[in-house]
Amino acid sequence: MFLCMATEISSPRPNTPAPVTAPDPSRTTAVDPRGLTAFLVLAFAFSWTAWWFGARLLDGGDPTPAVLVGAFGPMVAAILVTAFTQGRSGVGALFRRHSLRRRGGVRPYAITALIVLAIAAAAALPVFLGTATVEEEALRAALLGVPVQFVLIALVGGGNEELGWRGFALPRLQGALPPLAANVALGAIWAVWHAPLFEMAGTVQSEVYFPAYALLCVGLTVVLGHIFNSARGGVIAVVIAHAAVNVVSGLKGMLVGDPAGTLEVTAVLAVAVFLALFTRGRLGLRRTDDARATTGS
Repeated sequence: MFLCMATEISSPRPNTPAPVTAPDPSRTTAVDPRGLTAFLVLAFAFSWTAWWFGARLLDGGDPTPAVLVGAFGPMVAAILVTAFTQGRSGVGALFRRHSLRRRGGVRPYAITALIVLAIAAAAALPVFLGTATVEEEALRAALLGVPVQFVLIALVGGGNEELGWRGFALPRLQGALPPLAANVALGAIWAVWHAPLFEMAGTVQSEVYFPAYALLCVGLTVVLGHIFNSARGGVIAVVIAHAAVNVVSGLKGMLVGDPAGTLEVTAVLAVAVFLALFTRGRLGLRRTDDARATTGS
């Protein structure tokens, strides 16, 4: 009897696999692309409808209210599609992308500084070469307004788009395409999404050449995509980058003119190409995220 007891006690227990922890959906950067088509239809429908009606209701007046309303299209589409496909928990995870907790350290902000400096250099070069001049008083007044402009752009003037473009659309595109191809595709979509604004008097887009603007959108999307991936799926860093780019680009257009001009487009594309080459096309996307995308998790 004692021998039987000793045998039972000393017999090894079967190895039980450790429980697999499901990835936090607020940190995913590559997922199954389901829902992407519905998102794009809703985002375009909301924005283009707002801009179409706005242009007619304002009848040549200040287009800013209509532009701001339409800019919420990607966010609204992301929330609706997520609510329909994933329910309340999915919407909660979508908004948790705004969390600042352990989101890539300083890397996303270093990339932000790089693209901001590139656009600023595109503004400074004509002044340095003497082909453009800047009035000191105008520069001082413009700089005083930067903090307010930054907050407004982050909330309603571009940063509000990021929950849709990066928080929802980019992970699905990166679940179907390599990172570089996914961001180039999103950049082209982003450019076309702006198309109605080119026919609306008083907008920035109405003053620029669409092909140049499209190249600018593609370059910026590659940079913002790297920021998003480096921030582990967080959108706060991308919101900050988007607002910073818009502020600096707006200052450039106001002080030296030539919005979306050759120098600005070249500077942005140079940064995008550098990041693509430096990361071998990965743009900060971890291979473990690719693995999760292929397994459908």
